[in-house]
Amino acid sequence: MQSHTRILLRCMLAGTLSFAGFSLFAQDLKSNLPTDPNLLTGKFANGLTYYVRPNQKPEKKVELRLVVKAGSILEDNDQQGLAHFMEHMNFNGTKNFQKNELVNYLQSIGVEFGADLNAYTAFDQTVYILPIPTDKPGNLEKGFQIIEDWAHNALLTDKDIDDERGVVLEESRLGKGADDRMLKKYFPKYAAGTKYAERLPIGKDTILKTFKYENIRRFYNDWYRPDLQAVAVVGDIDTATAMKLIREHFATLKNPKGEKTRTYITAAARTKSDAMVVTDKEATSSDLQIMFSHTKKMEEKTVGDYRSNIVRALALQMLNRRFSDLSQSSNPPFLYAGAGFDDLIHGYESFVVNAGFGADGPDNAMKAVTAELIRAKKFGFTESELELTKKEMMSGMDKLYNERKTTNSGSYINEYTRNFLDNEPVPGIENEYQYYKNLLPGIQLSEVSKQPAQWMQNVNTFTLITAPEKADQKLPNDAALLAMTQAGLSQTVTAKAEEKVATSLMTTIPQPGKVVGTVKEEGLDATTYTLSNGIKVTIKPTDFKSDEIIMRGVKQGGTGQYGVADKQNAAFITDIIEEMGIGDFSPTDLEKILAGKTVSINSDMSDIEDILSGGSSIKDFESLMQLTYLYIMHPRKDEALYNAFKDKQKQQLQFLSANPKVAFADTMIKTLYDNNPLAKIAIPTIQDIDKVNLDRALDIYKAEFGSADGYHFFIVGNVDAEKIIPLLETYLGSIPVQKKTTAYKDNGVRPIAGEHTLKFKKGTEKQSLIVTQYYGEIPYSDDLALKAQALSEVLNIKVVEDLREKLGAIYGGGFNASVSRLPYQRYSVGMQLPCGPENVDKLIAAANDEIKELKEKGPDQKDLDKVKATWHEQHRTALKENKYWMGSLESILFWGKDKNTILQYDSRVDKLTPADIQQTAQKLFNGKNQFTAILYPEG
Repeated sequence: MQSHTRILLRCMLAGTLSFAGFSLFAQDLKSNLPTDPNLLTGKFANGLTYYVRPNQKPEKKVELRLVVKAGSILEDNDQQGLAHFMEHMNFNGTKNFQKNELVNYLQSIGVEFGADLNAYTAFDQTVYILPIPTDKPGNLEKGFQIIEDWAHNALLTDKDIDDERGVVLEESRLGKGADDRMLKKYFPKYAAGTKYAERLPIGKDTILKTFKYENIRRFYNDWYRPDLQAVAVVGDIDTATAMKLIREHFATLKNPKGEKTRTYITAAARTKSDAMVVTDKEATSSDLQIMFSHTKKMEEKTVGDYRSNIVRALALQMLNRRFSDLSQSSNPPFLYAGAGFDDLIHGYESFVVNAGFGADGPDNAMKAVTAELIRAKKFGFTESELELTKKEMMSGMDKLYNERKTTNSGSYINEYTRNFLDNEPVPGIENEYQYYKNLLPGIQLSEVSKQPAQWMQNVNTFTLITAPEKADQKLPNDAALLAMTQAGLSQTVTAKAEEKVATSLMTTIPQPGKVVGTVKEEGLDATTYTLSNGIKVTIKPTDFKSDEIIMRGVKQGGTGQYGVADKQNAAFITDIIEEMGIGDFSPTDLEKILAGKTVSINSDMSDIEDILSGGSSIKDFESLMQLTYLYIMHPRKDEALYNAFKDKQKQQLQFLSANPKVAFADTMIKTLYDNNPLAKIAIPTIQDIDKVNLDRALDIYKAEFGSADGYHFFIVGNVDAEKIIPLLETYLGSIPVQKKTTAYKDNGVRPIAGEHTLKFKKGTEKQSLIVTQYYGEIPYSDDLALKAQALSEVLNIKVVEDLREKLGAIYGGGFNASVSRLPYQRYSVGMQLPCGPENVDKLIAAANDEIKELKEKGPDQKDLDKVKATWHEQHRTALKENKYWMGSLESILFWGKDKNTILQYDSRVDKLTPADIQQTAQKLFNGKNQFTAILYPEG
């Protein structure tokens, strides 16, 4: 029985009082959720909805969205795929931006096509994404003109439509393969009884090739109209300016006469259970899904609705933790498992559980997954599980609240998009934080434990297996899978026992070292401290994020030091550590100990360095330091978990080579490096896993990570150096020294010299992939590295203009280039072009023409100016990001890069000339070393 004191305390925490049977709290639960006071939202007379929120993160940038409540579900039979095609057409000719003028203009102000400027089409919506830099006059007005044109000014000329058919068909081609073939078999049954079953957004190739021009114009006229549209504006702009521009561009838009009614599909509850097993020769994994019946989604309108969603989230998180614990156990019944809600059908949701299994079949996975469902349904959860999950959820809300003044505009505008499309409430983080503080403590175990039964009220399920089509795969038929599901959901289980959770990571605090040296890093606003054991720590305090501290510890070393006998041991050891845990704690133990904390860390090895990277909130920085200490000093050996890791890896890798692109990449890399046994493992195999020796791998880990020698740590974020120095002295300064030299090694691995072509045939779809590498050794310089990057970006502009828009032969693809100093001085330029096999020769010739043009004439000044504008914009944003400074500090203070490459970046970019790019093209495309690999379908 609870004491009156505890009940009163809980009421006080929840902000409630009871008097004479009248509950103020109950009244509060019935009150409507407010709208974020920082958000201005409303509707014009024409029905168009608007959202405006000023936000200064990042500075001098405004995020614009045009959201349309129209997607593939609204297509007529002769329009299948045209909702998505319409999205393409809005980038290919509007009233104020003819043909490719839109992309050209946006590139000229630093907006990158595909990365920044983008759009997507789904069943029920189309969303256009446009970030606009506001550092120059006129940009913002142009941005609003663009989204207005998207809303009602698409030209849709016959020629523009025909020019875009090839691009859309190439996008369709990219999506084909095993997953797509299996989807088309099971999706009609999953969505049976609804139009969704026959309206996948990509549409039908036959229609995309031949549809009449009028069909897409009809779709645009019917559904792109103000009463189905929203405009969202978030960023470095004042509300008055935003509203003035919204009114000018959207308030006078008119809805078409005789407009069609926008209705939503209704989904009937499933009346019987069903099951389906779908296989494909090119599938690479075996997956089991149990999908419960669609139910009407609850609209979140009141504080009580908000509380109900917290209750559901608690239960779902606890169920998923049980799945996670099983997958990380010493005898896992599945590779992974998880539960959630599928809201594919607008206004409805379906409780779905999925699990991955291996070649031994789905029996164990099915029994384990359904056992946990029944256990949760019958017995609910435990008090310890609830308290653990409450801590986690409150910690997440704490971070969101603490970051409220440094939240990126993109997060807000995505929330407003969901509000328009799905009625997701937007009470604002200040209100949500108070709801969590007030409501979370009062949520009882009994009400959380009722949740699973509600999710599974309708016992009629659709069970699906997708798997490789292999003779040795142990798979049931449809009837047997249905029986297996019903048996699983009928089994007898026992309640989960309460578990004790350790309360601290470390019981013994190590003897601290001391700071023995301090150096101010001029121009970098950072300070490097040297500890008594030789470890260096560079700290850069920032205010970019209110509650973020990131850390990276590096030392020279890496996998390149190890020969053939240790290749696999070095390659997999950091993954193995993640699976076995640290100190006295398994991975599942660690998750529970760290519940309620915002902290993470992991180890990694590149070919030249050993890395410990992580981060935390301000309050959890000591936990980050303790984890770092344990990763260095106390890696955990657990043979049972190691064997489980090996088994899971083998099961995941067993069918990987069935994927044509994976098999192609494996053969290509082996050929490129002439089967050198020291070449890095790109595509792991079962044989690689079998070659790992746990004891030897642990020896390598301890040799690389286990002493103070050579470490340099970088800490960036909202950090007070004076406050954390004692923690650095305790947890880093106490690490012992072995007095050994740390260094990387050039193991001599080089790609083959000369010109080579590999033609590789695999796969049934008419898909090809061209991969070309140009490479060689060259003296490194920072200037050459910058020019090489500019060269690849200029080429990417030509890829979009010529290979995509003019030829219509690709959807995506392009060039990348790098000049590297370590472990040896070299350059590499890579090109990837996914396409149809009929276009391989044409695209290679076109790419060669672009390269030849650059070598002979250099780039157009306007193209180089586009690259400069994009880089200036990216750099301006990056200067306010902790991750950027983390990487920059490491490259300068650890690897010896000139700090002026960062401090004088803009001036270095401005100095680039077309002649620089031409000379770089002549250096890098010198005809000496070129490797081209082409994937063709079989036959």
